[in-house]
Amino acid sequence: MSLAKKKARGSSPRNAPTSAKKPTPTASGFDRVKISSVTELVDFIGRWYSDAQHLLFRGQREDWPLQPKLARLRPNYEDSLLSVERQMLDLLRRRAIPFLESRPESDWDWLAVGQHHGMATRLLDWTTNPLAALWFAVEKPAESKRPAVVWMLIPGEDDFVNAGAGEGPFTGTRTRIFRPRHMTRRIAVQSGWFTVHKYYAGRFVPLERNRFYHRKLVKLVIPADQFCDIRFDLDRCGINASSTFPDLDGLCRDIEWQHSLLGDEQM
Repeated sequence: MSLAKKKARGSSPRNAPTSAKKPTPTASGFDRVKISSVTELVDFIGRWYSDAQHLLFRGQREDWPLQPKLARLRPNYEDSLLSVERQMLDLLRRRAIPFLESRPESDWDWLAVGQHHGMATRLLDWTTNPLAALWFAVEKPAESKRPAVVWMLIPGEDDFVNAGAGEGPFTGTRTRIFRPRHMTRRIAVQSGWFTVHKYYAGRFVPLERNRFYHRKLVKLVIPADQFCDIRFDLDRCGINASSTFPDLDGLCRDIEWQHSLLGDEQM
């Protein structure tokens, strides 16, 4: 971190660390917990979930529904969404080989490649690294002072894809969790996992409304006036654009940030 960047801080005063209470399910199925610092996040997870076998996290700059990009896609011709999904995946198979570090071996692999490079798929990104999820939530200034969220998912053993049993991404009986092979540096560095969403009755059901998952979720709410301080603290912990995107794109984003001020930062 440059000396100039060290001095740039948010305009809001630092909050003293607090200990959030253990979440309990509400009428919506999940609880909401306010998190105002990196310390609070680490303390909260360690205090209440240190014995959990699996924890997954997803950071969002706004409180958007937990549904994949494919759910928001508007096809430009009169084919069904599932047909368009297949056509896009077929085109990716034919045209992506020259750009790949390793060759995908299954539909799971191809979906993971498409997802990590911005194509609309039925996958939704998660990570086992809570600090990486927090960085995705606060990387940019808040929109209209709206809070960010970090979703925490506590899955059971039956929630995971059994790829060894021949379960495919398009034939599963319900939304499940999938761990991709580390075919790219991004997937490896981001400790990436996915939820693979079931298309049911003409739509993709958001995870927070899915009966199999809504009681396995905790919503961690990040106040907008804490984005800047959290962003700097994460950088001190080595969590930034350069570490999260281990390529020239990530490096250039980090270099630019180190030498400039975002809208919620000041000297």
